[in-house]
Amino acid sequence: MLEPKLDIRHERIISEIEKVSTEQEVLNVGCGDCKTDYHLIKKGYQVYSTDYTRASHFDDVMEEYFDTLNYSTANIFDLNSYPVETSEIVMCCEVLEHLVDYEQAFRNLLNLTRKRLIIGVPWKRSFNMPGPPPTGHCNWWHDENENSEFKSIYEFKEMCKPYNFYVEKILTKQKDIQMNQRSYLIIIDK
Repeated sequence: MLEPKLDIRHERIISEIEKVSTEQEVLNVGCGDCKTDYHLIKKGYQVYSTDYTRASHFDDVMEEYFDTLNYSTANIFDLNSYPVETSEIVMCCEVLEHLVDYEQAFRNLLNLTRKRLIIGVPWKRSFNMPGPPPTGHCNWWHDENENSEFKSIYEFKEMCKPYNFYVEKILTKQKDIQMNQRSYLIIIDK
């Protein structure tokens, strides 16, 4: 079997999970092609892979390892749709930029989290997906002090109070440098 290849971002997310996890339990909200999930499972983690729909192109990508996943469809606006009430670690990457009501989705992510919440969103218009949500992006964030079309990434710090907040702009892959693209890695510890 050909293992799914991790990029810089996936490796960093796994590192952030390993730093604090004692229960080895992860809920992935918006799991996409489940690359990170597959590698966490290989390391002995109980991973709940969820997405709002199972896209046919993901079946092609995951064909060789789908049977190793604990996969289910779930809706971030309906917490009862998740396979667990809470999880030690919750990760949600490349999702909030697609949601009109991302603030409610964020509050729900906090409610699902017992220890650490890991979020990834694009910096400015990096990796922009055109079209209406939920396929296209409708939210964009920045970290500079400027009046612009972008939301401040630090709004998450305010929304997560009283919990600890950390944000860093990261590469997802080496060619991000040439393309002037980045993602934000947001970590919230309860």
